[in-house]
Amino acid sequence: MVGDDRIGAVYDRFDADAREVMRLANIERRQLGHPGLADEHILLGLLRHGASSAAALLHAHGLDLETVRAELVTVGPTLAPKADPATALRALGIDIDQVRQRLQATFGSGAVLAAERRVRRRPWWRGGHSRPTPLCVYLLAKRALHFAGDHAADRGDTHVTPQHLLYGLLYDAQDPLGTELGRRGRATLAALGWVPGRPNPLRLLLQTRGVDLARLATDVSGQPR
Repeated sequence: MVGDDRIGAVYDRFDADAREVMRLANIERRQLGHPGLADEHILLGLLRHGASSAAALLHAHGLDLETVRAELVTVGPTLAPKADPATALRALGIDIDQVRQRLQATFGSGAVLAAERRVRRRPWWRGGHSRPTPLCVYLLAKRALHFAGDHAADRGDTHVTPQHLLYGLLYDAQDPLGTELGRRGRATLAALGWVPGRPNPLRLLLQTRGVDLARLATDVSGQPR
């Protein structure tokens, strides 16, 4: 989450708990077979982490990890699992992350990245595949993470915590998916099956559970540092 995705400056301010939440969010994303990290995965990361006031507040509103996972299946993810070929490989017992690590250990990370770029440039009839790049994996979560960073700055907090992450998610979920995405970002995600303008799955998920986004955001903002 550093470099080309342009959220490295925000990630550098994350405390240990916030970084753990993001790690768990990516695990949830991969287990669900979703190609890009979105708000709903960070919510799952918050619940899976559990050891924060943000998670306690979610539990107080009747949200737990298993319930949210089930509701996400109902409302549908931001990017569908069919866009991720790694899901099919895992079904055959092949862990793409382990394969990548072995290739990097043997040939070097530069050679692996160069090979990936060549494949992405190929047309589909020559074996090319439009898969998530380091840029687009975090595109749909970038706005929420920036909101989290801004919230921390407004409060005078040095670090971004799980509490700030939850506030950023709730603020972002009020608008349709892809709000403020540029033309390049929209084109990149469209190639992966993304549909612009639909309601944020996190918003649908919370509304299904009878949770008021604005009220919950107020509760999060009013929590002590």
